[in-house]
Amino acid sequence: MSSSVRDRFKAIAQSHILRRVLVLCGCSLFTITLYVEFRHWYNFGHLVSYGLHVDALNEDFNIAIPGQTKMYWAEISNFSLLPVRLPGCRFRSDTLHPPLEYAYSIQKYDEPSKSWQTLSVPHFEFCLEPESNESAVVYTYLLPASSLRIMGGGAFGAMDDFRKNDLARFVVFRNVIPSADWATAIPSSAFRIEDDVQRNPDGSFRIQH
Repeated sequence: MSSSVRDRFKAIAQSHILRRVLVLCGCSLFTITLYVEFRHWYNFGHLVSYGLHVDALNEDFNIAIPGQTKMYWAEISNFSLLPVRLPGCRFRSDTLHPPLEYAYSIQKYDEPSKSWQTLSVPHFEFCLEPESNESAVVYTYLLPASSLRIMGGGAFGAMDDFRKNDLARFVVFRNVIPSADWATAIPSSAFRIEDDVQRNPDGSFRIQH
């Protein structure tokens, strides 16, 4: 057999091997994607797209406010192939290792205007080292297929602007220097306020005796 014929057979064999490897990689990627989508749908009731995704979660917890029954927080997940950098602040506290808090906002859906109204905006200019007055913003890399909690649970249902069954959502920011960048922010899926906080006519909490 001539060398040209052997080279021809070798090239054909290599192309078959490459094709099989590509098919195997494609099948593996499809299987992983299907598993991730099913797991997220099972846990949260919706599917996700490629990139960063924010979910709103809650748990039963009362902090002695009449009618307040839930604590809410946001969780961000990375459904991309690359790590993503997120800004955070380790605010000074009495604990030895205070947790990182990430930049977020809370919004309420306004029915008359059919738009989201911002109720709070992160002010990371206050994230400063007390001794040097330098920025204490630190960065975390969120790896592919991983998640992290944006903040501790908050009694957002007790905020003055919220009433039971109002629609709310979190917005997580990827850039906070020099100020919160809305162009790259990621909103969560909308959720209902489940608390029925008892208030007096002046808006103060109604204390039961």
